[in-house]
Amino acid sequence: MGGTRTSMMNLNSATERELTQLPRIGADKARRIVHYRAIRKGFRDWADFASTPGITAADVEAIRTRARIGQLPEEAWPALDRRRTGRGPGSEASSAAGFWRRVRGRATVRRPKQRASRG
Repeated sequence: MGGTRTSMMNLNSATERELTQLPRIGADKARRIVHYRAIRKGFRDWADFASTPGITAADVEAIRTRARIGQLPEEAWPALDRRRTGRGPGSEASSAAGFWRRVRGRATVRRPKQRASRG
């Protein structure tokens, strides 16, 4: 009997729905993966994928046999660039630090400078 070989999922092109089919990946983690992938313009290797917020080493090991880090489809690049239009390269909206602040739910609050007390 010939077994059918299942193709491995490309993490750089999988949709949120496809990602939820992987072990230990629910809707919330799939959303984070897709968002972080868009910011990073794709994953280069497993260490890059493991740096996704909410992904643990156990998650990586669980999906490593069912997924791969492949090329990002060419048609995805213009969509990523369009999404970022109007934001400067150094803006918090496009930076990794800004992403982490939004994920954690804490925005940086600017505090007024303290005036030196006159005595």
